[in-house]
Amino acid sequence: MLTRACLGALRCTPACMSGIGLAKHSGFVIGSYPHSLFYFRRRFSGLRATCKLPASSSGSHTPLLLRTCSASASTATVRDATRTEQNNVTKFVHSLSEEQAAAALAGDGHLRIIAGPGSGKTRVLTSRVEYLIKEKGCKPWEMVVITFSNKAARELQDRLAVLLGTELASQVIAGTFHSVGCQIVRRNVAKLGDTGRQPFAIFDQDDTKNVMKLALKKHFSLRRGIAVAAAPIDEGAEEPVEEADVASAEQTQLQDWEQGKGLEKLAKRFRHDISLIKNGVSTCFGLNGRAAIAKYKAGSAALVNSLDKEHELAEEAGVSLDQAFDLYEAELKQNRGLDFDDLLSWPVALLEQCPEVRSRLQKRYKHILVDEFQDTNAPQYEMVRLLAGSKANVFVVGDPDQAIYGWRGANVINMQQSFNTDYPGAQTLQLRDNYRSTPQVLRGAEGVLKNLLSTGATPERVVLNPLLDGGPQIQVTQVSNERTEAETVVSIMQQLHRQGRHRWKDMAILYRTNAQSRLFEEQLVRKNVPYQVIGGTPFWTRKEVKDLMAYIKLAINPEDDLSLMRAINQPTRGVGAESQLKLKAWAEGQGLSLGQALFPNFQATTAVYAASMGEPTNSTSGLLGWPDATPWPSTCDLTVKDLGLSKKAAGGVSAFCKTILVLRALLQHHRLAPVLEMLLQHISFEEFVLAGRSGKDKQQNRWQNVQQVLGAAEHHAEQPPVRGLDYLETSEPAQEGKQGLAGVQDFLEQVALWSEPEKAAAEEEQEGAPDVVNVMTLHLSKGLEFAVVFIVGCEDALMPHGGLQRDMSDPRDLERHNEEVRLLYVGMTRAKQQLYLMHAQERALRGGMQRSSASISPFLKSIPGCAPCRSNSTSLSNHKMRQQTPGAMYYHRPVHGTSENSQTQPPTRQIMTASRAEGATVSAPATPAQRRAARRQR
Repeated sequence: MLTRACLGALRCTPACMSGIGLAKHSGFVIGSYPHSLFYFRRRFSGLRATCKLPASSSGSHTPLLLRTCSASASTATVRDATRTEQNNVTKFVHSLSEEQAAAALAGDGHLRIIAGPGSGKTRVLTSRVEYLIKEKGCKPWEMVVITFSNKAARELQDRLAVLLGTELASQVIAGTFHSVGCQIVRRNVAKLGDTGRQPFAIFDQDDTKNVMKLALKKHFSLRRGIAVAAAPIDEGAEEPVEEADVASAEQTQLQDWEQGKGLEKLAKRFRHDISLIKNGVSTCFGLNGRAAIAKYKAGSAALVNSLDKEHELAEEAGVSLDQAFDLYEAELKQNRGLDFDDLLSWPVALLEQCPEVRSRLQKRYKHILVDEFQDTNAPQYEMVRLLAGSKANVFVVGDPDQAIYGWRGANVINMQQSFNTDYPGAQTLQLRDNYRSTPQVLRGAEGVLKNLLSTGATPERVVLNPLLDGGPQIQVTQVSNERTEAETVVSIMQQLHRQGRHRWKDMAILYRTNAQSRLFEEQLVRKNVPYQVIGGTPFWTRKEVKDLMAYIKLAINPEDDLSLMRAINQPTRGVGAESQLKLKAWAEGQGLSLGQALFPNFQATTAVYAASMGEPTNSTSGLLGWPDATPWPSTCDLTVKDLGLSKKAAGGVSAFCKTILVLRALLQHHRLAPVLEMLLQHISFEEFVLAGRSGKDKQQNRWQNVQQVLGAAEHHAEQPPVRGLDYLETSEPAQEGKQGLAGVQDFLEQVALWSEPEKAAAEEEQEGAPDVVNVMTLHLSKGLEFAVVFIVGCEDALMPHGGLQRDMSDPRDLERHNEEVRLLYVGMTRAKQQLYLMHAQERALRGGMQRSSASISPFLKSIPGCAPCRSNSTSLSNHKMRQQTPGAMYYHRPVHGTSENSQTQPPTRQIMTASRAEGATVSAPATPAQRRAARRQR
C-alpha cells in the first residue's frame, strides 16, 4: 500500500522516474503534465502529498509511472526530501484537481483551456496568476488578465488579494476588454492625429441611442429645410415641455420615421447594424460608412450576421446604412464621444498604426490571459494578437459549446480555429470535472448538444464528469397554455419554499424572449412571491441618475451637447423646446457646437471663478456652501439678448452656465461627493425629483437613487489611489492618486464602463441579492447558477427562436441554429440540483391577439430518456420513458391547469408515480457506490 514515504521517493534518481502514461494505484492518480510540478491526490481519503520533480537532462519532462517502493528505500528517500520543496508546490495546488493543476501550472508557451460549465475556470485563472508571480518571478504588471465582465474582474481581484496579498494583487492588470482598451486610448489618443476627441467622453448604450436619433432628426430636418430640436429624446422624462415647437402646419406633417416609435425603431435598427460592423472587423477607425461595410462583408463575421436585409422604414425614409453610419459618427465627434465599440476598435488602430506604442506594450507584457475566449469578436481577438506580438505567452479559457453572443458580433471561430492558426504549437487542455450540477442535469444538457450541426470545424466537445452524486431527475412538463405554465411554475416554487428545501433566491425562471416574463410576474405578484426581473434598467441609466451625471459630464467636457441639452432644463428653468431650437440654430450659425457657443474661453472663465472663491479650503470639511455667482461674469449674457428668448429663458440659460462654471471650479480642489451635495441643494434637485408624477413610493425610490450616486462618489474617493490598470504602460504610476478634475474624470470613466451593455443590470442586481426569485432571459443567466432552474417556453417557435429551419444551406442559418442549441445548453447547466423544462400545447402570439398550437422544442427530443408527446396529447401513455442511460431518465407530464388550493407532488414522487403508471422499470442508483458503478458501465 502506498504511503507518504512512497510519494517522497518520486524525487530520487531519474531511474525511479522511468515509464510513461498514466498510472493508478490504490486510489492515487499520477499524471503527466507539461511542467515540473506534479500533484497527487487520494480521492476517497482526502490524503494529499506533493513533490517537485527535476526535469530530465534533455530539458524535457519525463512522464511518470508510479512504481512500488520498498519501505526501507522509501524511508531513506523521505529523509532526503526537504519540507521546503513540498511546501512550494502545496501552496499552488492545495485546492486544485489534477486537471486544474495541469492548466494552472503549465510552463511557457501558448495554452488553450476548454473549460466545461462549472469546472472551476476562475480558480484556474487565479492560480495561474499566483503561480506566475510567486514561482516564475513574473512582475504583476508584466501580465494582462482580460475578463468578460466587470463582476468577473472584481472577483478575480478579490481572490488574488487572498492569494497574493492586497499590495501585489492591486498591481495586477485585470479588467474587461473595454476597460483595457479605454486605458490604451486615453494615454495615446493624440498619436492617432487630429481626431477631434481629445479628451473624449464614453457614451453608454442609452446615450448612443439618443445620438442616433438626434443625427437622424437633423438629417430629416435639413431635407425639409427646418431646424431640429436639440434636446435629447428621452421617453423617460416626466416633466412636460414648457414651450411648443414653432413650425408651420406643413412642417408638422411628419412621416412615421421622423417621430415617435417610427424614429425609435429606425434608430434602433441602424444602431444595431453599426455595432455589428464595428464588432465584425478588426477596426473601423478612419473609415466612412461605405468602406466599413465593405470591410465587414469581406470578413468572416458576415457569415453569421448579414447586413443585406434593408429595414423597410429605412427604405421609406431614404436613408441607407452607410449614410446612417456617417451621420452617427459625425454626431459622436461633435460631442467628443466614443461608444463602447470604439473602445475596442480604436486601441486596435493605435496598435496597428503606431509602431512605437505597439513595440512598447509588446516588450512590457510576458503573459496575456483571456477568459470566455469563445465570445470574443474581431477587434477583441486582434487586440490580444497585437498585444502579444511574437514573445508573450497567450493563455485563453473558454468553451465553444457556450458561445451564445454571435448575434452581437462574437465569433466562435476565434477559439475553434483561429487560435491554433495564429499561435502554432499551442497546447490544448480540457477541464472536465463539474462541481456544480448533478449527473442528471449534465447528461440531459449533453443530450441537447446532439442537435449541433456540422460547420466544417472539428468539434472539441468536453464530456463532463459530474462530481456530485444523487439528485432528482429532470422534469419535462407539458402544460395546456402559457398561463397554466406560469401557474404551475409558481406553485412548484411555493411548495419547495414551504418545505424548507430552497430559499427564493435559489430558484430562477429562464426564458428565451423578454415578452414571456409578463405572465410570470403577474402570477408571482398574485401568489405574494418576492422576485426581481434581472436585465431591467441598470442603475446608471435611470433617468434621475443620468440627469445628475449630465452636470458632472458637462463640467468636464463642455462640448458634450447631449449632456448639455439633458441638464439645461432639468430642473426646469424655462428653457423649453422652442428656446432650445433657437439656441441650437444660433450655435450652428457660428459653426460651433452649443457647448462651444455657450462656454467660450471655458478654461479662462473657470480660472476667474476659482480666483473669486479665494484660497481652496480643506477638501473634506472646509466647504461652506455654494458660492454666490451673481456678480461674476457670465459667458452668454451678451449673446442671448439677440436671440428673441423670453426673459425667463434668458435668465435660465445664464443661471445654468454659471452653475456649470462654479461646479468645475469647485471640483478642481474639492472631492466630488460634498460638491454634489451642495449642487443638489443649489438647484433644488430633491424637490424636482419628488414633484414627479410617478407616485410617492417611486418618487422616494428615485431620490434614493440620487443619494446612491453620492455614495458611489464617496466610495470612489476612498479607493486606493492606484489600480491595476494604472500599471498598463508604466511600472511606477503616480502614487498621489487622481485628485481634482482627474479624479472626477476617473469616476466618470468607471461609471461608463460599469454600464457596459447587456450584463450590467444582471451583475449589479446579483450583488448582495435579496431573498427573491430571479427572472431573466437565457442570455443573462450566463455566468450564474441556481439550485433550481425553470426553463419555460421550450417549444419549436421559441427554441430555436423563430422555429426550426429545414434548409440549412445558408451558413448564417446554420450558425444561428447552433447558437440556439448552445443557448439552451447554457441555461440547463445553470441548474445545480433540479431542472424543470416546460412547454405548452398552445401559446398566444402578438400580445394575445392570436393563438397558435405549439409543438415541443426539437432540442428536447435528444435528451436521454425523454420521449416527447404530441402537442395535443392528454394521456400519460404518450410520454413513454426509456431507460437508455442509468440515472438519466426524464418524466414528461401533461398539466392542464392548477387551482389556488392544489399542491404539486414532490418531484421525486411524481417520477415514481409516472414510472409505475408506464410499467417502466426505474432503478436510478440510490447510493454513491451504485452511481459510480453505473458511470463505469457507461
